[in-house]
Amino acid sequence: MNEYRMYNLPIEMKSAIEEIGVDIFEECFDNIVTHLIYSYEDLTEVLDRLGINYDVKDQADTGWTEKWKEYINEGYLTDSIYFIFDKKTFDDNRKTILINPSLAFGTGNHPTTKLAATLATPVASGMNILDVGTGSGILSIALSLSGAKTVFSFDNDPTVVGNLRENIVKNNMNNIYPFIGTIDTVASKSRFDIVVVNIISSIIYTMYKRVEELATEYIIYSGVLESESKEFTKTVLESGNYVIDECMVMNEWFAVRLKKVVKG
Repeated sequence: MNEYRMYNLPIEMKSAIEEIGVDIFEECFDNIVTHLIYSYEDLTEVLDRLGINYDVKDQADTGWTEKWKEYINEGYLTDSIYFIFDKKTFDDNRKTILINPSLAFGTGNHPTTKLAATLATPVASGMNILDVGTGSGILSIALSLSGAKTVFSFDNDPTVVGNLRENIVKNNMNNIYPFIGTIDTVASKSRFDIVVVNIISSIIYTMYKRVEELATEYIIYSGVLESESKEFTKTVLESGNYVIDECMVMNEWFAVRLKKVVKG
């Protein structure tokens, strides 16, 4: 994992980075604000194209394993599910997820994760679900807490899946099945009541037809900018097999739950 340390980051540049679905942290020392990104992906090409001034170091030299705790806060993933990072604060009287996001995207703080969880958890009970691009697994765990029958979760990074397995154990989940792969590695005849996709829109566009083949009742998409929502929904609804069941916006991010059309 690399640490990208950025200086004098204009608001428009920050927005451009957030559009690719990356968390940006702020560090303030002597009233000087520095912006930080931690990522396994090589972001140098993106940052260079945007003309951003930055330094990059391997996370082994930055202490990210512990440093992330300085930048993120526990809070509500949905109105009824709370996420924490320290077992000492665990409260068994509420639906609480204990998460270690140090190796993967998915702290619960990002609007796209909150939107996906808010749209997916109300329809999760008794369902077989596929979580596409699971990251830390916080969404899969939330679905399990909400009564899902099974949750199959995958990411294309082996280290990320290791982190997912860690979080499954931390939360004593026995109906979440993680694997390494892509949408194309899911067996062609597999079917899921719900498919949840929390990935940036440019990636969703490459897979939405396959997602529709896999889903039998609901599809939840999150990771779309509000400014893209009209064109996005037009594209994912083009087959006529789904209709909008509910949609939400949070901090300029858009998410939608699609429901399969029952044809007589």
